[in-house]
Amino acid sequence: MRIGLCAWSFTDSHREAGLSPDPHSAEGLAQLALRWGLHSIECSPQFFAGQSPAQLKDFSASLADQGLGLVLDTGGHDYSRDISPLRQTLELAARLGVRVVRTTISNVVEGDRRSFGLEGWKAYLERLIGPFRQQMMLAADHGIWVGIENHQDLCSWELRWLCEQVDSTHLGVTMDCGNALSVGETPLAFAARVMPFLKHVHLKDYTVHPTPSGYRLKRCAMGAGVVDWPALIGAFDAGAPQVQGCIELGASVARHIRILEEDYWATFPPRPLAEAVNALRTLHQAASPAEEDWRTPHERGESAQVRAEYEIAQLESSVAYLREKGLH
Repeated sequence: MRIGLCAWSFTDSHREAGLSPDPHSAEGLAQLALRWGLHSIECSPQFFAGQSPAQLKDFSASLADQGLGLVLDTGGHDYSRDISPLRQTLELAARLGVRVVRTTISNVVEGDRRSFGLEGWKAYLERLIGPFRQQMMLAADHGIWVGIENHQDLCSWELRWLCEQVDSTHLGVTMDCGNALSVGETPLAFAARVMPFLKHVHLKDYTVHPTPSGYRLKRCAMGAGVVDWPALIGAFDAGAPQVQGCIELGASVARHIRILEEDYWATFPPRPLAEAVNALRTLHQAASPAEEDWRTPHERGESAQVRAEYEIAQLESSVAYLREKGLH
């Protein structure tokens, strides 16, 4: 798997601390990717706001000269109300020569869809089918793949169903590896189910911290957490060898997955009991000691310098791990 770098591995701490390069600029992110021998960058269309067609062409050519690919990320939107953010990103992607766009379909996190309810969540997903079908015609015209990410909201059964309903080879899945655990699935089981639809991968790991109602998932370097990377990347290479990934080190606040609360499960479709047990076993076996601090430096109120150094150290450690294991 060819591996790149996602901007959401970082916060604005680097800019706040006056550090260079700034990973929340396209140029700065590219510098970091090259420094660590990575093959692509992933960022928001907002990184290119106000740029002329000539500037976009020059940046695209510069990336190509340096051997870097580019993935665009729309962020999270309710596409049942307004599909224009995806359309605008596809249009920008076409101008930049981008072949993969990552998107999310809600602002739900932590697997908590309880505000929707079971029927409300089903109805919401059904309302997405028409808008996505319409935009996949534009994606097909420009040869662009769109990957819907499991942004701690969708389980693998739902992602498969949505892709099947839209019925376009240009729509598929951006699998966030660590986020599978947020919806009660193991990363390997999630990957196996979405593999025929896989367009892109977010390489994210978590340490696991138990609570009375479930577990907190805290960002960490690849190889320092719960994900079995040799097995998972091996599965991607065997099942979808053309798909590339990006290191995305995750949110600066720990995610509380209330998987031990009964109504956590109420909005998810039925699943084999063994799969739920496997996910719970994985979380249980990876759990850190109760006294271990689950907070990130961002949650502890550390300085911008400390926060930025924490983020860079996790990137450095991730790349070192991938090289050690022969995965990069």
